[in-house]
Amino acid sequence: PTRERKRAMSETFAVPDSLSPSSTSTFQTCPLQFRFQNIQKLPQPPGAAAVKGNVVHRALELLFGLDAPSRTPQAAHQFLAQAKTEFEPTYDITGLNLSEAEAAKFWAECTVLVDKYLQMEDPQTINNIDVELWVTAPLQGFLLRGFIDRVERDANGGIVISDYKTGKAPRANDVDNKMTQLHMYAYMLNEMRGEMPASIQLMYIKDGVRHTRTPTEQTMRFVVTRTNALYKAIEKACTTAKFPTNKSSLCFFCNFQRWCPEFGGNPDKAAEEAPVAYPRPAA
Repeated sequence: PTRERKRAMSETFAVPDSLSPSSTSTFQTCPLQFRFQNIQKLPQPPGAAAVKGNVVHRALELLFGLDAPSRTPQAAHQFLAQAKTEFEPTYDITGLNLSEAEAAKFWAECTVLVDKYLQMEDPQTINNIDVELWVTAPLQGFLLRGFIDRVERDANGGIVISDYKTGKAPRANDVDNKMTQLHMYAYMLNEMRGEMPASIQLMYIKDGVRHTRTPTEQTMRFVVTRTNALYKAIEKACTTAKFPTNKSSLCFFCNFQRWCPEFGGNPDKAAEEAPVAYPRPAA
């Protein structure tokens, strides 16, 4: 038992060589959740809200693959039907274990979200230049990387980064925190293309709310400083195997709660037990 305990105490985790804006957010929310999700990459069951968002994102991705005059409401709904066909056989949907009535409600809510999007803006007026754009930039010893939902040109020719959200719009006090990830995307795009985005916008489709900010040299410097500091904290957590918990109301939406010390769980059992608790079908 003593040997086993010493081995557990000396265990370390491989330091990641890249980070995404969402993974840095996870680390800030709860380092232990970050360990389970981003370092150990333990399986999780799909969540209806997240899958719904993915379906709607896919429909809008397809819509913006058309020339502007072809982006009609009819086309948007046809692409939602295509997204449904693509998603239905996957574990994202089958793993939700929806009853017939629940499935009907799920797809009806996806339709409502597409309609809500069409109420927010006319897609025929958007001068988009990229959708689902892969961006990356080197920082101190690691890469920052991710996908931008949409990149467009505004009326003055400036670049606009747009990010769709299908959840509830945040309170006014929380908006700047939510914009942090978009500033990171702006930094990466600027590094790749040598052009500072004129604006970044979060589009909360469900509530019809749009939040816009203007990236500056100061915000870009803050991205570098903040992200490098977060990476140092992640590196330390990996090499010491110390990933603190951060108990909050978000804990009740966490798939790893049963292995969290805050709820009487043992984090060292997660690697063995999570694949049993959340089995994935064979590919």
